[in-house]
Amino acid sequence: MEYRELGHSSLMTSGLGIGGLHFGVFCDQVTTTRIIHQALGHGINFIDTAPMYGEGYSETFVKNAIRGRRHEVLLSTKVGLKPLIASDGTFGVSVAPLTKDYIRSSLEQSLRALGTDYIDLYQIHAFDPETPIEEGIETLDMLVKEGKVRFIGCSNYNHTELKLVSSVAAKRGWTQFASFQVHYNLIERRAEQDVVPACRALGLGIICNRALARGILTGKYKLNQPIPEGSRAVTSIRVRCWLSEDTLGLVAALDEFAQERGRTATELAIAWLLAQTDISVVLAGMRNLGQLETNVHATEWTLSGEELAEIDTIIKNFGLMSQVNAMPETFFET
Repeated sequence: MEYRELGHSSLMTSGLGIGGLHFGVFCDQVTTTRIIHQALGHGINFIDTAPMYGEGYSETFVKNAIRGRRHEVLLSTKVGLKPLIASDGTFGVSVAPLTKDYIRSSLEQSLRALGTDYIDLYQIHAFDPETPIEEGIETLDMLVKEGKVRFIGCSNYNHTELKLVSSVAAKRGWTQFASFQVHYNLIERRAEQDVVPACRALGLGIICNRALARGILTGKYKLNQPIPEGSRAVTSIRVRCWLSEDTLGLVAALDEFAQERGRTATELAIAWLLAQTDISVVLAGMRNLGQLETNVHATEWTLSGEELAEIDTIIKNFGLMSQVNAMPETFFET
């Protein structure tokens, strides 16, 4: 397993990380523990979770899985989103106030849920436009100085928000972000326009989630074929809206590229991200051990410069870049 420095921090993270979104929803405790133990055996050391993940169970499931092995893990969790139950009973989220009291309370809850006395990477889950930036960043700075948090990061910011918060922290001499978590994959490349250059300029490590474009890049959705039972497209309008003839044609072409090399579309998606020099960690949400092994196998594929150029040509030939960059955003979706 390759290890990479996370931005300007001292954290050496495995190139492939475990996304904890499914733990507590699609994975029970036994499955979660098996996935994490087998991942640790492969040298994966980065686990990303949040109080919201797994309908509130993910952190506890992770705690139970790493009991006695905390020293082998870099734990990442978040603050800044809270549950929102709609009138029809559906589950959603809203941005939480990044006040001193809220951040401290949320951290203490996460520490208890994860069974630890410190968090390696504590990320702001979403930008809060209502609370003064100074209050949130000063609080995080204090938590770092107290030893409860080693490094801080953010996710779901745009590049303007990122630069603004970094500027405030720099002027006050407070702890700077070490990382930025972003939706980024082979066909969802909006981040290349502004976020990636901003992170490069600020020395931030990039953590990629949605590496498989909500399952689209696995190749399981086919042209003129029914949506597979149990797939995310069954329940997600966002995914179904993305299953156009052009997009599925592009994925089929990428799948063919992978198969010609004895690989799968999933492996290509992960290998391509790992080939991007600005990326520190590629997160993969895993529901079973088979998916874990596929993802680990992908880390063994080093794409050549010629292959990367061919992949870009395939994408450009489909003329889809502007469309995939306009993919609908959401903070949280199971």
